[in-house]
Amino acid sequence: MTATDTLQHLIYEKNPAIQYTKKGGKITIIRPQNHPIQKFCRHYLHMKIPAVSYLHLDAYGSFVFSKINGHRSAAVIGKELAKKFPEADDHRDDHRDDRLMIYLNQIAKNDHLIQRLNANTR
Repeated sequence: MTATDTLQHLIYEKNPAIQYTKKGGKITIIRPQNHPIQKFCRHYLHMKIPAVSYLHLDAYGSFVFSKINGHRSAAVIGKELAKKFPEADDHRDDHRDDRLMIYLNQIAKNDHLIQRLNANTR
């Protein structure tokens, strides 16, 4: 099974708990720093831990994140990405799709910005 075949079945939706802003086509993720240890360090140890942190997505990341809607497959997003940014497309679908899968896995599993939908939930 190729990466393109795999992406046909991958559908993600944005995590409803995530806060973000969109300005000038770029997305900024707003992450509250409210873990109990962080609160303790801020309050009792007077450490300078910000109450929120920001993750600024680049043009590619912002485009992909904005296309995730719970209905569009990752393969469709990859094709739209290639149309929007032709300079970044090396005309090898498998290479582009591999990179897209890595990015989607990163923001799903590590950053928890998106969540994968099962095929039977659509």
